[in-house]
Amino acid sequence: MTTLWQDVLYGCRMLLKKPAFTAVAVLSLALGIGANTTIFSIINATLLSELSFPQPDRLMVISSVPLNRPSTNGGGVTGGNYEQWRDRSQSFSSIGAMFSFPSNLGAERDGSPAERLNGEHFTASLFDVLGVRPLKGRAFTKDEDQDGNPAPVIVLNYGFWQRRFAGDPNILGKKILLDNVETTIIGVMPASFGFLGDVQDFWAPAGFTRQQLVSSATFLNVIGRLKPGVSLQQAQSEMDAVANGLTAVLSYNKGMGARVQPVQEAFYQSLKQPLLVLQGAVAFVLLIACANVAALLLARAAARRTEMAVRASLGADRWRIVRQLLTESVILSIVGGLFGGLLAAGGLKLILVSLPAGALNTNDVSVSVRVLGFTALVSILTGVFFGLVPALQTSKVDLAVSLKEAGRTGMDGSGRQRVRAALVTLQIGLALVLLIGAGLMINSFMKIEGNDLGGDPKGLLTFEFRFPQSQLMKPVSSYRGVGLWEISPATALTFDRVYDRVRSLPGVISAAASSRTPFNGAMGMQFKIDGRPAPDAGASGNGMNASYMAITPNYFATLKIPILQGRAIDPNDTAAAPLVVVINKAMAQRWWPNENPIGQQIRLDFVPDEQPREIVGVAGDTRLSQTQRTASPMIYVPHVQQTKNWLGPAWDYRAMMVFTLRTAGEPLSMTNAVRAAVAEVDPSKPAGNIRTVEQSLSDQVSTRRVYVMLLSIFGVVAAVLAAVGIYGVMAYAVTQRTREIGIRMALGASSASVFRLVVRQALLLVVIGMALGLAGSFGLTRYLESQLYNVTATDPTTFVSVSAGLVLVAVLASLIPTRRAVTVDPTVALRYE
Repeated sequence: MTTLWQDVLYGCRMLLKKPAFTAVAVLSLALGIGANTTIFSIINATLLSELSFPQPDRLMVISSVPLNRPSTNGGGVTGGNYEQWRDRSQSFSSIGAMFSFPSNLGAERDGSPAERLNGEHFTASLFDVLGVRPLKGRAFTKDEDQDGNPAPVIVLNYGFWQRRFAGDPNILGKKILLDNVETTIIGVMPASFGFLGDVQDFWAPAGFTRQQLVSSATFLNVIGRLKPGVSLQQAQSEMDAVANGLTAVLSYNKGMGARVQPVQEAFYQSLKQPLLVLQGAVAFVLLIACANVAALLLARAAARRTEMAVRASLGADRWRIVRQLLTESVILSIVGGLFGGLLAAGGLKLILVSLPAGALNTNDVSVSVRVLGFTALVSILTGVFFGLVPALQTSKVDLAVSLKEAGRTGMDGSGRQRVRAALVTLQIGLALVLLIGAGLMINSFMKIEGNDLGGDPKGLLTFEFRFPQSQLMKPVSSYRGVGLWEISPATALTFDRVYDRVRSLPGVISAAASSRTPFNGAMGMQFKIDGRPAPDAGASGNGMNASYMAITPNYFATLKIPILQGRAIDPNDTAAAPLVVVINKAMAQRWWPNENPIGQQIRLDFVPDEQPREIVGVAGDTRLSQTQRTASPMIYVPHVQQTKNWLGPAWDYRAMMVFTLRTAGEPLSMTNAVRAAVAEVDPSKPAGNIRTVEQSLSDQVSTRRVYVMLLSIFGVVAAVLAAVGIYGVMAYAVTQRTREIGIRMALGASSASVFRLVVRQALLLVVIGMALGLAGSFGLTRYLESQLYNVTATDPTTFVSVSAGLVLVAVLASLIPTRRAVTVDPTVALRYE
């Protein structure tokens, strides 16, 4: 221990004697270690963390999957399947289910305004499955979770309890108006409780309706807890048999099976590839940093040959010298790790702020103890990794030569020069792989940002106005295997009242409403064209399907969507007027390519007894998202002319209208006025999710934007480190060849020939590094293919431009030492040694 402590003290002194070298080495390592720590923090919180439930490894997601694709990540589950699985399976100690949708918290007597809440509906058994209990009060019981008759009780989220009720200790038993139903608060969950990052305000009994239990709609997430001693494979085998036996009971189960997956795997599957790509990218950054520091240590080794010779002459064996040098390397890496940890903490905060809520399915992303342990381990291994080769090279001591050259720089050994050259080519190759990957993602993202949406999103404010299911509709029968419901006519009248009120607000230039946020999705709708035979249902690509949007008058003018033919929806298109639709250009070109669609009639194929609707206009194409590749066929229907009956799985398209206001000033400045106006119409239903259309569009690509940003940052860091590496090698090479250059110039060599001599060496390193990088890029960028948008993984423009850019950086990095070689004074150079 005494010897080790002496090595540490001596190493610290040697590093402090060369502050410039130490600073560059520490910064390089801090960037590499910090990047790795940042991404590992996210991986640790998602792919590697244990869920905060008892025995989380026993928690399984059970989902419906096609029999011909049993390994796909499972989708939702029908109410019927859930009940059959619960009753028939023997592998699980308990099985529960959940679904979620927004609810309205009505205005309270104390003056608190109405508020939109996010709620999850749990079966009573799900609390047992998860193994959690409320912090205060209790969870709801099986009797309170009766199918068709759920009790009006809720359990609050801890944060919502603190925010809305100021942590009232007497909250239990308090009654609130939730979706116009007086509801009793019976419990508060612990602050740590949340299911996979969901930001929920409350939990209520599921209480499935009869329509939900007989419907083929897949709306549930099902979670089970394995019995002790039962393996995942045993549970899967049993569920295969159960699913097979249900095909005769549930007709919609034909061709469907069940998949059992650990919760961690099921819910984080979509994050796995992007995170592993990022972890690979930061591993490259760390390798480049290691190569950089190793090259610096090799360059520094020449100046320490005499020191090593003296040590050897005094009796130090080679292992003793290697240990001393490795100690210095590990000290460098530990200091780099400390600074890297600080960089990681700051970088992680920036990433989390940039991502939308719930993007990572967890709220517990931090530089944890495990992450700090990872950082410490990486730091020590890094020190050994980059320090070993320089230490072995430096410890090769020729006593006679080294002592005779004391005080002279001399020519370094060819072995060390080759090692440094190899390290630089490695840096260039790895940097090129990273930069090409980042370039492909940037190119892809620019194509997304450059998409023409078909309307003008600037200056638009949106908000939602929603009816609870109990006020919206009542069941009447079933159709095509799902519940058929009758929609209350009061909903359309209320939507019109809100529309009339908000368009009269000061500062509103134009207003409209639609069943979904502009440029953010729409409902799919089948239809038929009167006078034409229905296409073969099994014919690929011939089915008559379009996106469906219910709108108010003035929708196209508010969004600045042009009307290309005919007219727009107007106030005369009332519920009593003839049924009309407006279609978009894509739909006109698809089904009426050589004729005028105006006056043609279509019939929606959604509920029984659909009536024909006349096409009165053709609007310009719009995208349903920022990332939609081509505009899809679209049907616009006056919202007051929608059918009185509606299929249950799509009830949310009738429960809500999104109001869009084009404002004269900053859209968000209208927020308070909008809330007040909506409260005048109905104080129990708030204006929810108030935001601009530009915010909505930004959220659609926010995860991709952060992904691109990180790859770009890592690529730039890699390029800078590679540039530092080639500068260091060339500067050292010029120093070592100063006497040679002086002799050449004394014998008549021109500056140009000396320039070519030095540049040739630099270009050789660059060319070899580029060749390695291009080969690696062609092999590795295919892992990015699923993340690309209208860009191939071998896009020649990206490959050429990025390669040219890196060559330019490398050449510029070698210019300063090259210029020094050209300006050598032969008389000074001949006296150099």
